[in-house]
This record gives sequence, C-alpha cells and structure tokens, in this order.
Amino acid sequence: MTIPSILITVLRILLGAILLFAGIAKLSNFGAFVINVDSYQMLSTGFVKPMSYLLVSAEITLGVVLIVGYFSRGACILSSFIFLIFAVALANVVWKKLPILDCGCGNFLFSLLDMIGFQITTVSWRTVFMDIVLAAVSFGIVISSHQGYGLELLMTKMRKSNSVSHK
Repeated sequence: MTIPSILITVLRILLGAILLFAGIAKLSNFGAFVINVDSYQMLSTGFVKPMSYLLVSAEITLGVVLIVGYFSRGACILSSFIFLIFAVALANVVWKKLPILDCGCGNFLFSLLDMIGFQITTVSWRTVFMDIVLAAVSFGIVISSHQGYGLELLMTKMRKSNSVSHK
C-alpha cells in the first residue's frame, strides 16, 4: 500500500509542529522544564539539566527539519525514538503513581486538544498511548516509499535536472 505524498507531507508537518512548539514552550520556561524533568525521577540529579537541554534542542531541531522536509527519514527515526522515550517516562509516572499532573508537553496543539475534551496534557495512560501513536506515525513515514513534498524532494529534482542538462 502506498501512502499519498500529500498525506505524508501533512503528517510530517504535524509531527514537526508538535515537536517545534513543544520545544519552544519548554525553552521559554526552561527552569520549570528542568524541574519537571527532575520530577519524573528517572535521572540522577547530575543528568537532569544536560538531558533537559538535549530534549529541547532535539525537539526544536527535529521540528524544523520535519516541517521543511529535509532528511525526513532520519528525523522521523529520531522523532520515533523521542516519542517512545516520552511514552516510557509517562508510563513510569502512571505506573508509580507519581504526583505529576502536567506531562510537561508544553504544546499549544495539545492544549487545543485538551480544550475539546481529549485531556492529553494530563498524565495518564491516554498520554502514553498518544506518544505511542506519534511514534508509530513517525515510523510509518520512515518506512514509506516516499517522504512527501519538501526541501529534500525539491533538491533531488534540481540535482536530476542539473545532471540531465550537463549530459
């Protein structure tokens, strides 16, 4: 089954927007984000701040790369990995019944879904499931036969036209 290029493009941009806006929100209140990461009780104190920087940097970078459509397969592999890490961290919170109410997603897209009743930013199995779905969508793009429309496709077409004109 071939997934249409436009659907791949829309899904890739949606994933990119989720990551980009989450990263920007976390960066804008980085101190609170570091405290939130620490509250998950998964890292020793010395690793909390470096991991927080790494997560924010990865979210922003992957978000931009996915939106513009460059190195999409690699970005989707990494975003699958990040969404699975988030799912494991959230499952840990739910399983251990840690007193964390907000997932720390910091994403206005998720906030919009919360307003219409999906309750994604509240830590629950639903949030874990959402991250697993996002990881699956990312992986679906990885295994797709094409990566949709974007900068990568444009550059490939330009290279092909240049190589044809030089022959």
